[in-house]
Amino acid sequence: MDDFTPIEPLPAAPLPEPAAVALPFRRPADYYAAPGHDLRPLVPRGVSIGCGWASVVFVILLFVAGAFAPRSGALLGKLFGSIGDDIAKHFTSDVTPVQKAVFAAEMKTLRAAANEGKLKLDKTQSFLKLASDVDADDKVDHAEADKLIAALRDVNRSVK
Repeated sequence: MDDFTPIEPLPAAPLPEPAAVALPFRRPADYYAAPGHDLRPLVPRGVSIGCGWASVVFVILLFVAGAFAPRSGALLGKLFGSIGDDIAKHFTSDVTPVQKAVFAAEMKTLRAAANEGKLKLDKTQSFLKLASDVDADDKVDHAEADKLIAALRDVNRSVK
């Protein structure tokens, strides 16, 4: 009769559950597996309220700073000062002293207009693009210096 009825092995006894290790924090899997009435927030309520208010205050201060930024041209003046100094360092030997002096004078006028908040930003953007294109190779030759001076004069003529 053993030929007709297969002999099945006895099922293995299930292994005992490992003892739960007490952790100083609740794991996310335990949090989501717990019934709804046992759940407590992962962070205290004050933390989320405090961070929320801090972000609201930060955004408001950011908007206020943005509103006053065009009126205070000190940062823009410093930016143009550093751009002028950087370009002047990259003049090649074929740039004449007259070109260097004219460039310095035009940059001084531009910085003064920026500090007073009288610049038109559309004109300054064209100058900044030209300055980045010309100074990309860290060399400003005679012809490029003339282009920069012409762009500076155009910006300075458009001062309010």
